[in-house]
Amino acid sequence: MPNTDELRQQIEVIDEQIIDLIATRMEIADELAKAKKKSSQRYWDEEKERMVIQRYHELCEEVSLSETEARQIAEVILHISKERQKQIFE
Repeated sequence: MPNTDELRQQIEVIDEQIIDLIATRMEIADELAKAKKKSSQRYWDEEKERMVIQRYHELCEEVSLSETEARQIAEVILHISKERQKQIFE
């Protein structure tokens, strides 16, 4: 069984991966915002937001995370994305 230092080290590696993936997601969301702006679409679509939250619920359910945890994860990521897209539109 790994000791606490080894477990913390594993968490640090995973945290780096999570941050890298979130940064990539935000870069793509920025490109999406630019494409939406160019085609005169609104920067935020509430129906798409609901769909993303639902997708997070389904993904989290597959790995035994609760609906509450899924919503919290989705809301944080979507909030950051929404703010970045809003800045692109301003």
